[in-house]
Amino acid sequence: MISRDNRFQKRQDDLEILDHEHSEIHRQYIQLDDAILHGFGSARILEAARALVHTMGLHFTHEQQFQETNSVPVLEKQRTAGSRLMAEIVAIEEGLKQGEVYAALRLRGLCKGWMQEHMYVEMVELGFAALIYGSEPDRIQAQM
Repeated sequence: MISRDNRFQKRQDDLEILDHEHSEIHRQYIQLDDAILHGFGSARILEAARALVHTMGLHFTHEQQFQETNSVPVLEKQRTAGSRLMAEIVAIEEGLKQGEVYAALRLRGLCKGWMQEHMYVEMVELGFAALIYGSEPDRIQAQM
């Protein structure tokens, strides 16, 4: 029983880390968006983009580790989309290293689409968990 509780606690802790990373990505996206929209200059745009691309890369790595550790089923379609996303992140990161402001603009668009899709998927998953576990909100959170 203790090992099961520890496993669920570890999973909950990992989910909290992923959730914190989502918040950080959102915050950094807003900083990048502001830098672009308010014309803060190339240096500030590139700085904001570098921070965001770094955080997104870490998050995707952590998310993949979480899925593997917790045996989360991933459809081949999802795996392919994740691989494409990581390839795009790496390409953008290379552009940012070269000082390409266009890479920051690509990142802005990529991140905006990813946030909308990712948040929708999580909302649907939470809805399914609510249907499955009904009136047991603690179990819903533990399963997410």
